[in-house]
Amino acid sequence: MRFTPFLFLLPGVVSWGLLGHQTVALIAQFYLLPKTVTERNEPGGGFTFGYHFVNGQDRPPPDSCKIEYPKDCPPEGCIVSAIANYTERLMDKKLERESRAEALRFLIHFVGDITQPRNFSLPPTVLSPMSQQLRKKVHTEAFGAGANSILVYFAGKPTNLHAAWDTSIPNKIINTTSPTTLESLGWANAIASLINVGPYKRRLGSWVHDLDTEGNGPENSAAKWAVDSNELVCEYAIDVAPEEINGTEIAGEYYDGAVPIVIEQIAKGGVRLAGWLNLIFEGKTGF
Repeated sequence: MRFTPFLFLLPGVVSWGLLGHQTVALIAQFYLLPKTVTERNEPGGGFTFGYHFVNGQDRPPPDSCKIEYPKDCPPEGCIVSAIANYTERLMDKKLERESRAEALRFLIHFVGDITQPRNFSLPPTVLSPMSQQLRKKVHTEAFGAGANSILVYFAGKPTNLHAAWDTSIPNKIINTTSPTTLESLGWANAIASLINVGPYKRRLGSWVHDLDTEGNGPENSAAKWAVDSNELVCEYAIDVAPEEINGTEIAGEYYDGAVPIVIEQIAKGGVRLAGWLNLIFEGKTGF
């Protein structure tokens, strides 16, 4: 398998941290079809911040977690409409290669982002303009100042629930504090084995059955992914009143329960990303 640097033109500061994003991209590379690989190796610049999120405007978790699309998507756009928009741009062969390469970079990042089970959003009143740009890219639940306001401890060190799901939990899974590309590749290989011959093999059908790049398909598919991730907020990430989590140590029992969720969501993100790009370039998911 030949790995190109293209998939590493990704920021490691929002939603999944560096380790999560790299691993999603690496897993996807295992399953790309030949034409997809050829089309993917386009030149392009760096990644620019987007204005995309989708906020479930319902009761705070754990009482309610739901996405109602398009109602929860603001006029300026959200991650669901962004995936649809950049899918359309990537499929438009009349666009210049640079524009299509940019669309591909956005898709790689957003398809990974939308699997993040801690997708909470930040209220605009507490954000700087640049922070608002970061906020608008990834989130799927309008609650709790993006969980940045929920103070927790991870292995005795103060952090917040937002940062814990982004970085602390994935990093601890592979016992690293500053993940390298080689460590991401090792984790991607381990997760790929769960997909190929392990327990995830029988789940592949449910992960890719709603992939549709035609007509309103991209919006419908992305909305389903957002709902899928959003449900995990109430099912686990905040399954009790926030004040019960605030100030607690989460590197023990809470972490143990989060591990299988994080691994499966990263696996899911890699499979969906590969299937999505294969569908765009080859007309089939490859699964």
